[in-house]
Amino acid sequence: MNNKVISKKEKTRERILDKAAQVFSTKGYQSTSLTEIATTAGMKAGSLYYHFASKEVLMTEVLERNVDTISDLVFDEIERLGENYLFKDGLEAFIKGHLTAVLKYPEYTKSTIRNDGQIPNAVQKAAHAKRDHYEEQWRRLMTLGKDEGVIRPEIDEKLLRLMILGCLNWSCVWYSSGGDDIDTLADQYLNVFLNGCS
Repeated sequence: MNNKVISKKEKTRERILDKAAQVFSTKGYQSTSLTEIATTAGMKAGSLYYHFASKEVLMTEVLERNVDTISDLVFDEIERLGENYLFKDGLEAFIKGHLTAVLKYPEYTKSTIRNDGQIPNAVQKAAHAKRDHYEEQWRRLMTLGKDEGVIRPEIDEKLLRLMILGCLNWSCVWYSSGGDDIDTLADQYLNVFLNGCS
């Protein structure tokens, strides 16, 4: 259990980020103003500036929060495996951790999907380092699959990685809380990716 005490300032920042992700995901970066985010967060625009200097800074943190949340939950799953895990177990852990983050905090992933290619280059570059680091973990996993012979030699590892990540990320768009639980959905993804549809 985490006993860390969260300050009022931290709680306010969390609320602003959550509301910003919500508005960015529905209206898009270009059509969203800081005033609108402040109103949605139940505060005045001037108070929001105390926490975030600009819309660019806020969008950057939303993107980084999305990657941080996903990578943290994937790391938690991988940590349970210990060292020298097999590709199948690693893939299962990556899928479960990624899917858990995407479905528990969908507005952050939706913001990333909705605003891809629409946000300023400076924002893209600022969030790029963390995303690159996370994708590098997937690249290593794909290499492990090739080395074990689970991924056939003719399969393009990059294409496979992008297909899996695309499926996981877009789950936040169509997933219904009344449907399969996350573990069941993760098992189905794993089965399809490892065994195909036959």
